[in-house]
Amino acid sequence: MRRAGGEVTARAAWLAALLGACAAAPAWQGDLSLALAEARAAGRDLVVFFALPGRDASDRMQAQLGEPVVTAALRDGNFVAVTCDGQERARLYGEWIGGGEGMGIAVLDGEGRCYAARPGPQDPPELAAFLCQCAAARGDLATLRAKVVQPGSTPVDQHRLGCLLLDLGCRKQAEPLLLDAAMAGVADARHRLARLYALDGNVTAARRWLRDAPKTPVAQVTEGYVLFKERRHQEAVAVFDAALAGGDLGADRQRALLYLGKALHETKQDERAVPLLLALAAEGTGSTFEAAATHTLGHIHDPQSGHVH
Repeated sequence: MRRAGGEVTARAAWLAALLGACAAAPAWQGDLSLALAEARAAGRDLVVFFALPGRDASDRMQAQLGEPVVTAALRDGNFVAVTCDGQERARLYGEWIGGGEGMGIAVLDGEGRCYAARPGPQDPPELAAFLCQCAAARGDLATLRAKVVQPGSTPVDQHRLGCLLLDLGCRKQAEPLLLDAAMAGVADARHRLARLYALDGNVTAARRWLRDAPKTPVAQVTEGYVLFKERRHQEAVAVFDAALAGGDLGADRQRALLYLGKALHETKQDERAVPLLLALAAEGTGSTFEAAATHTLGHIHDPQSGHVH
């Protein structure tokens, strides 16, 4: 009898824990002001989805915000989450994200400072990977932010913070840091600025900064990305191949693989693009590039109506 009673007690405890976990599952709120206040009071990061109601891509993404992979990333990262209208909140969208039509994701820290952003739609695995990237960057972000305000901070410190913010997509905050670093003689900041402006679609400014950047393998990744944005896809393939063969790319290796796969697809070389993207997606680090590779493979196998090369 004791054993039976123990089993009942254990099951009851398990069920209570399960119900508690379900009750605690994060939900997307609908009031930005209240969500901001809650996040600041608790010192938690806030994820803001700027929606454009009535747009197919926006409506599809909003319908998928409750997918388990996204909910798990919100919970594991201890985020507060909220949705708002990108047109009604156009000023904040411009301040936090900048480019794009008014749809995207911004991530703010517990003090209300934006540190990560992604314009446009994302499918659930991409969004989840992005949120995990944000959570993982908190320690380095806090360290670098503290360092740049110290009396003995250097342009290299600004450069490091600018690079981290750029990797997180926060171009609005990264730009002044990288500009100051470049003007102070940090050579690597030049191609980072080229990457930033290419992300914004300003390839003229990107070319200007890239022209005087040292020709390192990592800078070649930026060169390939600028070529991709210019739709010079065959040239981009050659540059990405050279970058990947030229040395240790560190965190830029997956970026180069992703955009090499994309460029190969655009030049109708799917026989090479598909295995490359499959291998990237299977690396299993949980990165945004792996999630984007999976998304690209889905597009290759089931292209959207009207897509042309």
